[in-house]
Amino acid sequence: MKDRRLLRPGVSLAVIAAILTVGALYVGRTFFIPVALALALHALLRPLVRGLERLRIPTPLGAAIIVLGAVAVGLTAAWSLSGPVATWVEKAPTSFANARTKLSDIVRPIDRLTDAAVGAQDARQTSPPLAGATPGPPLLARLLGGATAFVLGLAEVLVLLYLMLAGGLRRAASELLPDTESIVARYVALSSLINCCEGIAVGVVMWAIGMPDPLVWGLVTFALEFIPYLGAATMLGLLTITGLTTFAGIGHALLAPLGYFAITMLQNNVVSPFVYAGRLKLNPLAVMVCVLFWWFIWGIPGVFLAIPIAATLKALGDQVPRLAPLGKVLGH
Repeated sequence: MKDRRLLRPGVSLAVIAAILTVGALYVGRTFFIPVALALALHALLRPLVRGLERLRIPTPLGAAIIVLGAVAVGLTAAWSLSGPVATWVEKAPTSFANARTKLSDIVRPIDRLTDAAVGAQDARQTSPPLAGATPGPPLLARLLGGATAFVLGLAEVLVLLYLMLAGGLRRAASELLPDTESIVARYVALSSLINCCEGIAVGVVMWAIGMPDPLVWGLVTFALEFIPYLGAATMLGLLTITGLTTFAGIGHALLAPLGYFAITMLQNNVVSPFVYAGRLKLNPLAVMVCVLFWWFIWGIPGVFLAIPIAATLKALGDQVPRLAPLGKVLGH
């Protein structure tokens, strides 16, 4: 009885600390998101800086070369893909409308049966538009505001990334937990490589079946594969809608989502287990909970950071005895 009474204050303090931590992460997301993004990029690019160090290039200079090279690659990719992406975005409303028409033709018999069952065939009325609605801000102003915030946030991430690569994080990480950084870096690098290969495969398949803008589909695949389950579901939906609006036949239209589904199943069940070789394997349920949690806390950046954060916590749980239960929960 005494032990149970002594445990109650500890549990209460732990719950209060967890609530305060979640609140701090939510309120201070403008501060924490750039730091988390810089840490994830640091784990990905740190091996390249080590390679330059072996060539006797000073660490600050090597970090500057890697950061500027990453910026150049990003700008080149954005410039080369701006045309296809702009065309795809411009055609998106028409594509969605055409897909909705085709899908309505397919499900119209079901709708008729449902309306007949509930007796709502004649009861449908179009709601009148609301009068006196206050117009929102101009689209150009919103776009400029969003672009300014994006550029400032990107500059902040790049500055933090350079300082981390130049040695600001290396000493602390090596002294505190020398193995955690290498484990997470290997995991992020392998995940990026797998997603890149999957994006190339999807782009080739989309080109082979005649889908428009296969390069864009490869890029979207690479980005969305960092979001477990939700990314694949989004890709299936987008490919299905685009296939229905591009091809006349249903069978030909379904080749795009079926091809992507086959590639992602091969990646998840054959390629990933072989590449990771059982190291740092994460529990699918825990991964899904992490994605939903960080989506709620940080929005879209949190979705992309959920897996690196989960991998870091799993590595810490495997090395720190007090965090062993956390490692078991996140482990496969």
